[in-house]
Order: sequence, then C-alpha cells, then structure tokens
Amino acid sequence: MITTLDMKVLETNSVGLGLPLNNLMEAAGKSVADFADSQLRGREVSIVVMVGKGGNGGDGLVAARYLSSKNYKVEVLPAYPFSEIEHPDTFLNLKILRKLDSVKIHEPGQLQVLEGKEVIIDALLGTGVKGVLKPPLKQLVDKANEEKAYLKIAVDTPSGLNPDTGEVHGTAFKAHYTVTFHDLKPGLLNDREYTGEVVVANIGIPPEAEKYVGPGDVIHRIPPRPRGAHKGSSGRIIITAGSMRYAGAAYLAAKASLLAGADLSFLIVPEAIRDIVASFSPDIITLPYPGEYLSNNAISLIIKYVEELKPHAVAMGPGLGSDLETLEAVKKLTNYFVEKNIPLVLDADALKTVKLGVDRFNGMVVLTPHRGEFRNITNYTISDDLYEASRLVETAAKNLNAVILLKAPVDIVSNGEKTRFNKTGNPYMAIGGTGDVLTGLVAGLIPQVGDVFHAACIAAYLNGLAGDYLLKTNKHVSASNILRVLPIVKNKPLEVHRKIYD
Repeated sequence: MITTLDMKVLETNSVGLGLPLNNLMEAAGKSVADFADSQLRGREVSIVVMVGKGGNGGDGLVAARYLSSKNYKVEVLPAYPFSEIEHPDTFLNLKILRKLDSVKIHEPGQLQVLEGKEVIIDALLGTGVKGVLKPPLKQLVDKANEEKAYLKIAVDTPSGLNPDTGEVHGTAFKAHYTVTFHDLKPGLLNDREYTGEVVVANIGIPPEAEKYVGPGDVIHRIPPRPRGAHKGSSGRIIITAGSMRYAGAAYLAAKASLLAGADLSFLIVPEAIRDIVASFSPDIITLPYPGEYLSNNAISLIIKYVEELKPHAVAMGPGLGSDLETLEAVKKLTNYFVEKNIPLVLDADALKTVKLGVDRFNGMVVLTPHRGEFRNITNYTISDDLYEASRLVETAAKNLNAVILLKAPVDIVSNGEKTRFNKTGNPYMAIGGTGDVLTGLVAGLIPQVGDVFHAACIAAYLNGLAGDYLLKTNKHVSASNILRVLPIVKNKPLEVHRKIYD
C-alpha cells in the first residue's frame, strides 16, 4: 500500500538515482497498453484515450502510441488546449504522437468523439485529484460514464476518485479496470463501482528509491510556506543545551533548527554562558537558568519556559555535559516532555539517560546515537553488515517506542516498523559539531513535516548532503560551513544531489 505523497517521493528519488521521469511515464503507458491488449486480444475495436494536461495525461499518450503499434485504431481526446499542458514529459509525448498518422488527435473537449467507442481509457486526472471535478473534466467523465463501452480502463486512478481516501465528490469515472502503478493506493480498495478490478503494474521504480532517503523526501514532505503564515506557524523550537565547557554546541543546534525552516528557536542555557551564546546570532532567543550547568534547580524554570512558549518540538543534549546532577535533570525533563506529548530529540549527553529494557517512550522521541552510544543504550554491537545492523536498530526502536537515527557511514533510521537508510555524508564529517547540527535539523523539521520518523530521515539526508556539497566544491567540511550551505541544499535538493552524485 502506498499513498500519493509516498509515490511522489519515490518518483523524485528515482530521478535522483539517475532514472529519467520520462522512463517511468513510458513504462506506465506501456503497462496500460499491454493490459488493454491482454483484454482485447487483437479484436478490431475503436479506442479513445481521454488525456489531461498533467503526468496522467502523458501516461495516456504513451498508451495510445503503444496501442497503435499493436495495430489498434486509436484516437486521443484532450481535455485542454495543447498550450496548457503543464508536464514537460507529457508535452514531449504529445510532440511524438502528433508526428504519427496512426493516431488521430481531436480538438479539446469534443464530447461526441466518445460516442460509440468500444474502449475508453481515462487518463484525465491521476493522483493529483483535489475536490469536485470541474469543467471540462466533469463533462468528459459524465459523457464517458453514459457510454456503453465494451472496456473502460482508468489510468492509475479513476478521475474524480481520491486515491488516498476513496472519496468521490460529485462524479468520477466508472472503470471496468484500474491499472495503478507500483503499489496499491488505499483509496482504490473499497469502491468497485468506480475502480472496477484493480491491477498493479510494475513501472521500474528501483527499490533504492524507497530504501534510501533522497531529494524527493525533502521536496514533497516539507510543505511550502503558506501565504497566510504567521510567526511561529512553521515551528517554535526549544533547545536545552550547552555548559561552561561547550557553548558552541548549543548555538549550532539552535541555528540549525532555524535553517530547517522553524520560525523561532529558543535556546535555554546556563546563565554563565548566556551572553556568550547570545552574541553568536541575533536570530536565536536565549533564555537563561541559574548556574554553570544544568541541574535539578533549573527544572522548574525550564518547565515554566515551556509552558509559556508552547513549543512544537524540544531538543536536549548538545554540550550539556555528563555531571550526575545534569543527567538526573535530563531524565526528569524527558519524563515531563513525554507526559506532555511534546516531540523530543535526545542527543549527545542526554543519551546517557536512556537504557533499553528500562525506558519506553511514546513514539514521539528521536534518539540520535552514534554506534558507541547505541551500544551503551542497548548493549548491541553494530556490525558492518547493513541489514544485520538495521535489524538491531529496528528491534531497539520498537522496544523503546522511539525513533532511532543511528549515525554511521550509512545512517539507519527506524521507528520499529519502518526503517530507511541514508547514504549522504563523508568521513570528513566525523568532527565536532556536525551531530549538534543534526539535532537542530531534526527538531526544526518536526513541526513542518508533522512526523518524527520522516523528520529524522530528512535531517540525516540534508546534513550529509551539505557535507558532501562542501567536499564537492572544495570547501572545508565543518559544522559552521554546513550551516552556511544548508539553505542551498534544502532549497534545491535534486539539483545538488545530481551535481554531487551523478
């Protein structure tokens, strides 16, 4: 089962792997044509393919070309003028089809073309359906539903049916068969009146597109900032970090949370370093508690800050130090955040308070250990075998009811049910500060992505991509330089990914 969002991620990740999107369109269209041929078996029939202006229309154009090559009489009925075609690969396939005498292309919206056709293929609107069908799509679908065709096929999903929910607002194409791609969409399960029998076609999406985090995760899982956004709507983050010994770690995590897209980052630090940390950046709001390090005496004040600021996510750990009283305070604060169901990221010294077999969280905690810290938490030793290691991480995540982001040459991210890998990053990132940046990225992404697992995956990918971008452009790999290039890699992940890895 796969949602439309997940499908978009896989398609873009496939492009990141070097597979042109038009190849997927070609495979999709061919699969529709092959299925139609398997039902028709060479019968002399008249076929019309209704096409929209997006990618689904492109699939239909490819299907028309393949059916023509199998000696069927094929006509194409566009919903819109050719000048309105939005998808570049759809436009490419239209250019090809217009050069062929074997396929007749009609002017847009001519409903009479559907009359008497023995086969109607619906390639008007795929997984991008939103709400009620509007003209000219509604008129085409209504007319197609009136016709008593021998065979009606929907491409990917019947136009007008929401492939995630199965909802039909007003009207939708009524198919005998729906040829959907890669995997079954949940909305195709329960309404045979519209979907008919559902056939899943393999269009060649490589398993690596799903297994490894990629540019598609960044592009599609981080929503664009809404026009009516206000300060704080994209995230208020609290980070409890830093001590007299490690002031820089606190800044790196807080700054990274802002670069992840959060609106406000509140950095809670010991009073002794407040002025130092505040001088690093005016973008970060620094809030002090008494003393030189986190202690039990600071808990009530930190909770007061939290209750006033109502953060969307909290991170603890970078630079806190490992004094016994600090770890006691971290444990008490962790319990508070878990009880209040505030998403929480634990890193560095805070991880010393976690123990497999003792702790069980609420599914909203992200742990970011390296292999040594993971061993301290679980007593599991990570091997070089990626899949053996992933099983251990998955088991630990399930038993802790947490997301684990294991930092390694290939990162492993698991929530106990889903597990993904991240290949970005390089050995030059094995330096101070890069883990602090990662912590801030996870926290900053949580309110935007709305899912702690996917936020952890994207953070690992972006952190490593920034490090690889520095290496590719002959710049020094450091935590502060990663902060400098994060806006570039976050805003253009596919372009940067292909520049580095193609």
